[in-house]
Amino acid sequence: MATEPIHRWKVLADRLYDARHQWVQKDDVLWTMGITDYTQDTAGDILYVSLPEPGTVLEQGQPFGSLESGKWVGQLYAPFDGVVIAANDLVRDNPQLLNQDPYGRGWLIKARAQNNDEAVKQLLTDTEYMQLLDELDER
Repeated sequence: MATEPIHRWKVLADRLYDARHQWVQKDDVLWTMGITDYTQDTAGDILYVSLPEPGTVLEQGQPFGSLESGKWVGQLYAPFDGVVIAANDLVRDNPQLLNQDPYGRGWLIKARAQNNDEAVKQLLTDTEYMQLLDELDER
């Protein structure tokens, strides 16, 4: 009897994901970005967040910020070319929001993509991202 894999990390169907465990969600003309439940779980208690200022140009694959926990320092990478429109000051002031609510109040930035069609080509659906997590879980 085949069984479905058990997912220990929350993955929402209304977003797209990248292989660096970040999520993006399109909201009219802007994209909201954040980290996944997997990222916050494996990082531990997030103590510091560095986010770009509005107007910062994003270059796909290049760092735009960083996260620090007691056991980990990680870069945040732009999933597409674009421009930062807003950064989440709540997260700057209280980085543990990323642990508490990574898909809600713990969003990181809002950005305008240079080319929306290209932006989504490299991103994963929720199903594809869950497959990636399953592969990580098997290791």
